Amino acid sequence: MENYNLCFIIAHKYCRNYKIYIKYYIDNINKFYNNSLVIIVDNNSKYIDDIKILLNDYKNVLLLTNNTESKFEPGAYNVGINYIINNNLLENYDYYIFTHDNFILKNKYDFNILKNNNTNACALHTHFGSFYVNENIINILTKINLQHRINELETCWACSFVLNKIKIIDYLNITKDIIATNKQGSHDYERYVSGILYYLNDHILTSICGPANSIMQWNETGFHGFNAIEDNITPDTNRFFVKTSQGKTETTID
Repeated sequence: MENYNLCFIIAHKYCRNYKIYIKYYIDNINKFYNNSLVIIVDNNSKYIDDIKILLNDYKNVLLLTNNTESKFEPGAYNVGINYIINNNLLENYDYYIFTHDNFILKNKYDFNILKNNNTNACALHTHFGSFYVNENIINILTKINLQHRINELETCWACSFVLNKIKIIDYLNITKDIIATNKQGSHDYERYVSGILYYLNDHILTSICGPANSIMQWNETGFHGFNAIEDNITPDTNRFFVKTSQGKTETTID
């Protein structure tokens, strides 16, 4: 029995020359969890009016613009969180799901599993063997005293994760001063946010869908072959969230 409410906070960047999946994503959210709120935080798309038209008929969707200095996932997520807090909505939702617009819900997941396991912060997928270290990552992990435990961490693949409402303020306090202005900042975030989740989950590292790299392969189209979004490519996937890679960066021309 479902006894939880969900809020999805989606980091968004629209380019007319790339395929978009946001309507498919929202339709699946509404099919599986019809009491959810969807907050799409746009990172200054040039043709945002196209998206406004696409979303016009949805009653549970908010479209925000990220006018802060920090962009990509770190900036967009915090814009969404601040909206929730400033509008006194935090207690309305039990779990907050953070993804970007190409990492979408494919199959229904029972969030009671997190409750039953006392899981308050976790990745959607983890990724092994790609935890490089630089000064930016060390600085963030030092804030939560994890700079010496890097070998215990895994990458939070594609910067996508879940937080219990009781951890939202803690997360914001850790990340509120982070500024990501380019794709490298997003890549760094993918790594140190794993440490933040580990910290917020009482030093237990877990994920909803398991390790990504055990099934991840590239095909000739450039997609991750195991989980391309279209139904005709992976109609029988048992993954709850799936991803396709488009490689958009701060220099992508629209």
